[in-house]
Amino acid sequence: MNTKLIFILKCIIYLSGFTLFFLNRKPIKKITFYYSYYLFSLIILILFRIFGGIFLGLLSSLILFPIYPKEVKYEKDNLKVYEKFTGFLGACCQYEIVENKLLIFEKKYGFIKLEGQIEAEKSEIKLVNNIVEYKHKVRNYNYEYQKEIETDTLEKIEVSE
Repeated sequence: MNTKLIFILKCIIYLSGFTLFFLNRKPIKKITFYYSYYLFSLIILILFRIFGGIFLGLLSSLILFPIYPKEVKYEKDNLKVYEKFTGFLGACCQYEIVENKLLIFEKKYGFIKLEGQIEAEKSEIKLVNNIVEYKHKVRNYNYEYQKEIETDTLEKIEVSE
């Protein structure tokens, strides 16, 4: 399904769990502890926004992992590239390749890992037979002439599931 629609559905589920906590808190039942997850995650998120810090960042990334929206890094024609959520202190440059189908569906091809960030305006991505063709510019420093040289590069990356 489309990621915007999925995010809206996740927010509705999250808000319903938050309200069900307050509706089921008296008398305390086992299900109240399940609904307390939604209240606890909201408190952790507010504390992280106010105070910051590594501990609250790690804790909030664990708690918000189920509802964190996917960020579109590249979109052209029917092809979309989402940045994979790895937490607030996670590794860089893992992307998910999908293709739009109809209005609300997306076909997932898999994941790719790149050496650097995708710059949407300076790069071009095509999918040919489950191989991603990633055309971008690479900057190298030439020590002999003491200047930076920018070259076009075409990488072919196999999509992994």
